[in-house]
Amino acid sequence: MDEKCSKTSPVNSETSQKLDTEDQNEIEKKKGLALLIYDLKQRKLIPIKILSLIVYSSYGVLFPYIAIHMKSLGISVKETGVIYSVCAVLGVFIPICVGIVADKLGNFKVLLSVLYACASANSLLFLLVPIGRVSVDYPTNISMALECFDDYPTEHHLTTLTLTDLDLHPCTIKLEGDLESSIANVSVTLNECGTMCYHREKLFDGSSHENGTSFLNETVLDPSSGKEFRDAVFFPNNWELEMICSQNLTEDGFCQLDRKSGTGPVKEKNATLGLNLFDANNNETDGIFAVQWMTLEDETEQKASNFQCSSYGEKQKLLQTFQNKEMENNKTIYQFCRSLCIVQVQRSNLCSNIHHEEAVNPEFTFWMYLLLRLISDVFVGGSAILFDGAAMALVSEVRGDFSFQRMFGFIGISIFSPISGALMDHFSANDNDKNIRPAFYLYAGICGVAALGMLTIDLNFKPPAQNLMKNVISLFKNVELDVLLVVSSIAGITQFGSGNFLFLFLEEIGGSVSLMGLSITLSSLVAIPLLLLSDNIFRKITMPNVIVFSLSIFVVRLIGYSYISNPNWCLFYESIEAISGVLFMTSQMIYANQLGTISTVTSIQGLVSATFFGLGGGIGNSFGSFLIGVYGQRVTFRIFAVIAFITGLFYFLFSIFYLRPIAVAKMNNAKADLNVSDKIEKV
Repeated sequence: MDEKCSKTSPVNSETSQKLDTEDQNEIEKKKGLALLIYDLKQRKLIPIKILSLIVYSSYGVLFPYIAIHMKSLGISVKETGVIYSVCAVLGVFIPICVGIVADKLGNFKVLLSVLYACASANSLLFLLVPIGRVSVDYPTNISMALECFDDYPTEHHLTTLTLTDLDLHPCTIKLEGDLESSIANVSVTLNECGTMCYHREKLFDGSSHENGTSFLNETVLDPSSGKEFRDAVFFPNNWELEMICSQNLTEDGFCQLDRKSGTGPVKEKNATLGLNLFDANNNETDGIFAVQWMTLEDETEQKASNFQCSSYGEKQKLLQTFQNKEMENNKTIYQFCRSLCIVQVQRSNLCSNIHHEEAVNPEFTFWMYLLLRLISDVFVGGSAILFDGAAMALVSEVRGDFSFQRMFGFIGISIFSPISGALMDHFSANDNDKNIRPAFYLYAGICGVAALGMLTIDLNFKPPAQNLMKNVISLFKNVELDVLLVVSSIAGITQFGSGNFLFLFLEEIGGSVSLMGLSITLSSLVAIPLLLLSDNIFRKITMPNVIVFSLSIFVVRLIGYSYISNPNWCLFYESIEAISGVLFMTSQMIYANQLGTISTVTSIQGLVSATFFGLGGGIGNSFGSFLIGVYGQRVTFRIFAVIAFITGLFYFLFSIFYLRPIAVAKMNNAKADLNVSDKIEKV
C-alpha cells in the first residue's frame, strides 16, 4: 500500500515540486530590506550580479543605435521594417527552442559561454557591410528670382510679383500646418541684382536684335561673369532694388519697384515675402509662386501688397561681345531678359527634401545585412534567454530577488551607454555622418568578457527536465498564463513598433548621439530604485496591476513624444521608460515564472521572449515601418498609444473580473485550512 502511494506520475511530481516551491517561498523568502541583505550574502549570486552588469552593458552600447547604423548604410525605413520583421519570425522560434534545449541539458553554462563568444565574433562582421546608398545634402540655400511682370503698363496698373526657383536641385514644397489655407511667411535675402536671361530662345547672330523689346548698349562681358542657373544665366550689375510706396498705404495704394544705382558694393538686404504655395494659379512644376505681399527691411517696413514694376522687371535684350578679336563675329544675343534681383531662401524653410540619395549597391547591402542579422539574432537571442533562465533558476534556488540581479545590469547600462554615444560623436566627422564602429568594438569586447564569465556560474543543482514537452504544453492550459502571453505580444507590438524608430525620430529633430546615450543612462538610473523596491511593489500592488500601470505610463510617453519639437524632452520621457519598459518586463518575467516550475523555468522564459520580442516585435516592426511611411513618426506614436491603452484596459478588466475572485477564493481556502490545522493541533 505504501509502495503504491509513493509512485507518482511525472506530471504529479512536477505539480508537487511547484507546490513545494511555493510553500517554501511563502515560509522562507524574506521581504524588503532583509531580502536585499540576504541576497547580497549569497555567494552563488555574486557571479550573476557581475555578469548582469557586463551583459546588460553590451545591450546598452549597441542595440539602441542599430536603426541609426542601418540608416548610415543607406538602408531605407521600409527595408528596416522588413529586416526587423524577418528577424522577428526567427525570434519566435529561437527562444522556445533554446529554452527547451537548456532545460533538457540542466547545466547549460558551456552552451551559454559559446553563444556569447559567437555573438562577439559575429558583431565584428557588421563592419564589413558596404554602404548601399549615400545621402548627399543639398545646399543650405536656394537661389530664386524675384520677378515683376507688367505686360500692360499704365499709370496705376498693378503687376504680378513672383518668386521663381532657379536652383539646379528640385524642391518639394513642405506640406506642414495650414499652408493650403493661409499665406506662408518666407524670409529671404536679396543677394545681388542684375539681368536674368532665359534659355528658351538663344540667337547667335544679330539679325533680329532691333525687333520688339528695348536693347541695351553693346556691353563688353567676360563669359565667366555670367552665373548659370536652371534654364537661365544671370549677369550681375551695380544696382539694388528700391521700393517707393504711396503715403498712407490703402487698398488702392501701390508700391513702385525701381532700380537704384549704387556707387559702392551692393549690400545684402533682408525681406519677408508672403507666399501662397498652393494657389491654383501657381506653376508648381516650374517653381513659380505669386508673392502676395512683401516687406523690405530698412525701407518702408510696410507690408506692401500692390506693386508696379517701373524700371524693375523691365524686358531687355542683352548683346554679349568679347574682348578677343578672333571672336568678334561670334556675338551672342539674349532676347528673353529681365532686370531683377536674386534672393536666397533657406531650403529647410521651404522644401521638405534637404538631401538626396545616390544608390551604390543597395540590394547587396540589404541581403548581406539581413543574413548577418539573422545569424546575430540566433546568438544574441539564445544567449539572452539562457542568461535570464540561469539567473531565475539560481535566484529561485537560494530564495533571492531576481529584480535585484537586474538592477546591476542597469547600473552597467547607465555607465557604458553614454560612453558608447560619446565615442561615436567623437569619431564622427559631422552630425550627418555617424561613425557607429566604436559601438561594435565595445560590444564585441564586452561579449568576449561575458563568454569567459559564464563559466563561473554554478548550475549543478538544476537537473535535466523529464517529460519536458508534455509539461510545457500543459502550461498553455493555464488561462492566466495565456492571457499574460497575449498582453505581452501586444505590448511588444507597441513598444517595438515605436521604440525601434525612436532614435531616428530624435535624430530628425536635432538630437545628438550623446543625448541619446544620456537618455538611456537616465532611464537606467531611474530603473535602479524601482528594481530595488520591486519586491515590495509586486507584493502590495500585485503583478497584473503593475503591468496595467506600466502600460498606462507607456501611453503617456508615446503621446508626449508625438508632440515634442525639442529633442531634450527625451530625457524626461526616457526617464519614465523605466516604468513602461523595465518594470513591465521584469514583472511579466517573474509572474510567468511563478506560473511554471523549476524544471521549466528556461522554457517559460523562452515563451515570454517569443511572444514579446518575436511575435510582438515582428508585427510591431512591420506595422510601425508601414505607419511611419504613410503617416510619419508622430501619428504612428499616437496610434500605438491607443493600442496600448486598449490593451491596458482589457487586462485591468480581466484582473478585476477573473483574477481577483480566484485570489479571494485561494485566500479563503488557506484560512480554512489554517483553522482546520489549529483544531487538529488542539485535539
